[in-house]
Amino acid sequence: MTDSQPPLNESSNMTFEQALATHGDDSAIVDVDEPCQQMVLFHLSGQSFALPGQAVSEILKGDTPVYFVPGLPASTQGVIHLRGKIESLITLQPLLGLPESDTEGMILIVRAAGISSAVRIDQLDDVCELPISAFKPAPATLASSLRPYVSALWQPSEQRTATALLDVDALFKAYQQGLG
Repeated sequence: MTDSQPPLNESSNMTFEQALATHGDDSAIVDVDEPCQQMVLFHLSGQSFALPGQAVSEILKGDTPVYFVPGLPASTQGVIHLRGKIESLITLQPLLGLPESDTEGMILIVRAAGISSAVRIDQLDDVCELPISAFKPAPATLASSLRPYVSALWQPSEQRTATALLDVDALFKAYQQGLG
C-alpha cells in the first residue's frame, strides 16, 4: 500500500480532520440543478398571480397612452401604440371575476393562443426563476371564476397566501370568445 496512514479499525479513534483527510474530498461538491421556470409575479385586485416568463415579451410603464375604441368588450380598455404596432389592452379582472382596479400599474405584452396583447396589472412584484417542483396543483376549493384559468399554485414558506399561476392560453382563448 502506498497510503502513508495506517488502516483504521473500528476500535481506533479518528478526529474529524483525519476522517476528511482519509475519506473526504471537499472539491467534489455535487451541484444538482433543479428544473426551473421563469415567472412574472404580479398583483391584480389585491391577489397574487404569475405568468410564465416565456409568454411575457415586454414590461411597460402603466402611464402608456391608451386610445379608446368604441364598441369593445368590457375587458378591453382600448389600444396602445407600441413602436409601430397597435396592441389591444385588456384587463384580466372581468375574466377572473375580480373587482376592477383604478390604478395605472404596469402593462405586460403577452403572447399566447396565437395572439399578442397588452395586459394591465396593478403591481409588478418580481421576475424570477422558480423551481418547477414548488408548483402545486390548484385545489378543488379554488373559486369557480378562477378555476379554468389557474394551472398551479406557488406558496413561498414565508407567505400566508399563495400565488396563482395563470394559464395564459386559456385566458386568451376566453378573451377571443368574448367571455368577461
